[in-house]
Amino acid sequence: MKRKKYAMNIRRNAAVLAICSMSAFPAAGHSQATAAADSIPVAYGMQPREKVTAAIATTTGNELSKTFAPSLSNTLYGRIPGLIVMQGSSEPGYDAPSLYARGVSSFRDGSLITIVDGFESPFDQLAPEEVESISLLKDAAAVALYGMRGANGVLLVTTKKGYEGKTQINFSAQTGWQQFTDLQQPLGAYDYARLYNEALANDNKPLRYTDADLEAYRLGNDPYFHPDVNWNKEVLRNTTPIRNFNLNFRGGGKGIRFFVLLNALTNDGMYRNTDPKRKENTNARFLRYNFRTNVDIAVTKRLTAALYMGGRIEDRSSLNGTTAAELFDMLMQTPPNAFPVYTPQMEYGGSSLYKNPVATVLSTGMYNNNNRNFQGIFSLRHELDFLLPGLRAEGAVAFSNFFAGTSIQNRTYAMQSMSRDANGDTVYTTIGQHTPLTPAEGYGDQWRRSNVRFSLNYDRSSGPHEISALLMYLQDKYVIGGNNVPFAYLNYAGRATYTYRKKYTAELAASVMGTDNFPVGERFGLFPALSLGWILSEEPFLHTFFRDGFLKLRASYGKSGNDQAGGQRFIYDQYYFMQGGYNFGNANNSAGGMVEGSLANPGITWERKRTANIGLDALFRNKWNFSLDVFTENRYGIPVTPDGTVPAFLGAALPLLNIGEVRNTGFDAVLGYQSDPSKTFRYFFEGMVMFSRNRILEMSEAARPYEYLRQTGHAAGQPFGLEADGFYLPGDFDANGQLKAGIPFPQFGQVRPGDIRYKDQNNDDMIDEFDHKPIGKPVMPEWTYSFKARLSWRQFDLEAFFQGVANRSVYLNGPAVWAFQQNAGIMPLALGRWTPETAATATYPRLTTSANDNNYRLSDFWQRNGGFLKLRALEIKYTLPASLISRIKLEHAAVFVSGNNLFSLDDLPDMDPEALTGYPSLRTISTGIRVGF
Repeated sequence: MKRKKYAMNIRRNAAVLAICSMSAFPAAGHSQATAAADSIPVAYGMQPREKVTAAIATTTGNELSKTFAPSLSNTLYGRIPGLIVMQGSSEPGYDAPSLYARGVSSFRDGSLITIVDGFESPFDQLAPEEVESISLLKDAAAVALYGMRGANGVLLVTTKKGYEGKTQINFSAQTGWQQFTDLQQPLGAYDYARLYNEALANDNKPLRYTDADLEAYRLGNDPYFHPDVNWNKEVLRNTTPIRNFNLNFRGGGKGIRFFVLLNALTNDGMYRNTDPKRKENTNARFLRYNFRTNVDIAVTKRLTAALYMGGRIEDRSSLNGTTAAELFDMLMQTPPNAFPVYTPQMEYGGSSLYKNPVATVLSTGMYNNNNRNFQGIFSLRHELDFLLPGLRAEGAVAFSNFFAGTSIQNRTYAMQSMSRDANGDTVYTTIGQHTPLTPAEGYGDQWRRSNVRFSLNYDRSSGPHEISALLMYLQDKYVIGGNNVPFAYLNYAGRATYTYRKKYTAELAASVMGTDNFPVGERFGLFPALSLGWILSEEPFLHTFFRDGFLKLRASYGKSGNDQAGGQRFIYDQYYFMQGGYNFGNANNSAGGMVEGSLANPGITWERKRTANIGLDALFRNKWNFSLDVFTENRYGIPVTPDGTVPAFLGAALPLLNIGEVRNTGFDAVLGYQSDPSKTFRYFFEGMVMFSRNRILEMSEAARPYEYLRQTGHAAGQPFGLEADGFYLPGDFDANGQLKAGIPFPQFGQVRPGDIRYKDQNNDDMIDEFDHKPIGKPVMPEWTYSFKARLSWRQFDLEAFFQGVANRSVYLNGPAVWAFQQNAGIMPLALGRWTPETAATATYPRLTTSANDNNYRLSDFWQRNGGFLKLRALEIKYTLPASLISRIKLEHAAVFVSGNNLFSLDDLPDMDPEALTGYPSLRTISTGIRVGF
């Protein structure tokens, strides 16, 4: 009987492990899960998986390492249910995306906090090889101990630690090449010139280019006076290298356990012909060195000490005086026939209207940013079972800091514009001047954070009863360079968990947290949460059905807060600013003045959020796994400026008041299947989907004449604009070129056939700001989904990972879209322009060289579906047979080929819905080796 019960427990633990892990086949080597396979990270501790009643989703560092990306956060797309990753720039060293938990539940700050080994710290530049797991805390029960910092969600990062056993040495090397996934290519000089003439004709202006000019552009036989420059080709490379090398040591004995890591990563940019020694100019470049030493020491039988130290050296190089976004705008904006790259005198071509993109890369100097980041944690744990069985005390101090030094090399360049005089001779006009490199040293951002934490933990079981409890005190001090007043937090928190017969679990968690950011009397708040768990598979009526499985029901309700929503510090105090002045005396001497800022609110406080969550975890026959969480969040007390005005003679604006409110609802689910891992052919499939939709309930919005103009009642970030209704046709105008009676008249200037026509929402026969309405969807997607498939046969493994989003809109604007505006070039999108011959099929308004206020307004004409499905990662791996590698004393060895961002299915040809502007998205193809000794 005991043997049968023991076997049932083994099956149950295996079932729980399979549900909570995102990995079907464990990687070779040890992990912290090996030592505590039934525990996962929770707020300030670990908890047995079957006792977890909160909504927590986890992935592993081994999974993330399959996506070869310079920043760790860029490996998280679709990996964690409930986490939304919004891509930014892909420029080396500046490619960290924005992260959101369960979408948006506030129209102010929505960024989550990141905790590394129990203390708040950035994690973007950690190496995947030093990460054991990353967990997203999603509901109130999970974030309760973070008090007024937890409303936006918490990301727990746990680094690898040592274990008791033989020392394992792991080495990996990966090298690859990157290229742009989508890069818009402007039309060439011939198309630019003929279409510019068409635009001038539409504007009733004289044509600029003669037939001879057009023929010269078409033939390309006059490269100096009729150039056809492909600026993308002149400035950008086809591919660029990326490399990563990792070496770590892991092991220990009864007295000491350790994990030591060294990691190096290099990532070059896509700029062409730059100086590899970076003396004259530089390519965009990111170089990072990571080091980590995590040591646990058993000082005595009851006393354990731990010292965790991790740091990074980061060197970034970029253009001086021009951002990557500005450079790529320059490539789109500079016409192909503006000037040649170089004149016959080998000077840069140029004009007073445009900069030379090649010269901007090669002759403006360079900007180097040198970052140093360190986190150190020292902790002691003492077992107090001699006082009370199951009692232990822990104390920890943590320190982290960041410093960024800058090294700038400044220079300017001269350009030559070319023209012909009356005799046909070439005349060169110099613009600007060449200057030598001038160095300038300085420093950028810097900060430091110090923490002190004490806690009492209690774990005890007696028969069918199990009790665990935590009492904690945390002091957090965060100092930013240039700010003499640090951010300070005090947190008194506790958690109590009771389990009966390993089936029923109840947990109460609470935090009393305070900050100096609010007035005396309003600095501390209580943030409680209650959660329940019921393992239904242990009930007799389901036990037989789930004999080789697991079924648990969870529910939670609680309150959390967000203290970062005010936008500035000490908003309960009245601010005054140096501004204006007055002249006095006969000499009319000027004296500076001060103005009063927005009125202070002595009762201002943090945002509050109430969250209800119901979850289900299931495993059936040790093959099918399923997890579901349904949630509703109500964020209230959001600081907003109330509707109303203050008399001008008071000279002040209204204060922020805690009156905003947003509701966010949704669900996330995971479904997976794993075949028998003992078979020669093995396979695993897993899909994840998340949906969230928010609605603004109150934002103290100004009174609107029409209900459809109100943002209240819509999603946070909902775009408003005009609704396009096709194009104006020649029949809409009278003989004088004026719109006929009965056609709503736009208030944005004269319109002509081929201009965008808009709907008159209020039927007042005018098109103006009162005709704006909700258009499309916010940029934040409502749906996020992913799918992972892994096939294994003998020593071969094939794994593909897809990720996508839906119910999202993006907006097209700027020189990459609006032809000839602000002297820009023209893109293939404009080939669908309106002409009298294409009136029925046109997809783009008539071309014009004028600043057309009608066509280039915020409207749904320029909106597109921002959804996509991408192949985020593909890996083909061959693991060398043990019989072969054992001869050279290796424990495991594998070679692999991988690809990231290999293709995308979307509605935007030659564009990436994630990166419409700035440094475009990158595709990576690499090969590598992993070995263990």
